[in-house]
Amino acid sequence: MHRPNLVMVESTESTQDMAGKMAAEGFPSGAAVMALRQTRGRGRSGSEWISPPGKNLSLSVILRPVIEIRHAPLIGMLASIAVATVVDLACEPYQAFLKWPNDVLIQNRKIAGILSEARITDSSLEFIVLGVGINVNSSVDDFPVEMSDSLTSMSIITGRTFDLRITAERFLEALGELIARVETEGPSFVPSVWEKRWAHKGHSLVRDGIKGTATGIDSDGALLMKLPGGEIVRISSGAILAT
Repeated sequence: MHRPNLVMVESTESTQDMAGKMAAEGFPSGAAVMALRQTRGRGRSGSEWISPPGKNLSLSVILRPVIEIRHAPLIGMLASIAVATVVDLACEPYQAFLKWPNDVLIQNRKIAGILSEARITDSSLEFIVLGVGINVNSSVDDFPVEMSDSLTSMSIITGRTFDLRITAERFLEALGELIARVETEGPSFVPSVWEKRWAHKGHSLVRDGIKGTATGIDSDGALLMKLPGGEIVRISSGAILAT
């Protein structure tokens, strides 16, 4: 994967929608768009991604991996690994960890989220658009009061201000190296690499009122949860609460 082309715009409704249109028009794998301001940014499960203009990284990148459809979720997990790498470098000596499926945490607070949307045609994966939101220069006052204890930023952690374009380029470089590995050996390495940063392995989890223990990540990115009776269940979507 060559060094991605990065388009930077002042404002757009959604970098995800913009990149999706670019992908449909034939833009190559690795092409990316970042915006200083989003008016309708979105996160996973239809939630809104709120970010003050000009402070944080809002970016979407087009990928065209040659993988089986069932492995598409691994690309979102791959992106979270790339984000964690960038956060580690910026916030040293603090280390980033991951929350399933692809949130990035530092000091047990969320610093980034990833939205992965795939286009499937004729039973094959045509492309994936990865939306990446990283809290780079937000202050505590930028977060909703009810979420101030659960969110953080690179600036809050370090007391420094970061260049958004350089942060974007570092993420794309880290992602490019991981995608190159997928192209040469397939995506089977992703779960084990992701688990090394998993914040909740072995922890008690709750999903839809059902409690269990996080035991692993399956080959397609599904979370494996052990129930009190010993049964292992696969979770491929939905909100997970760590207890």
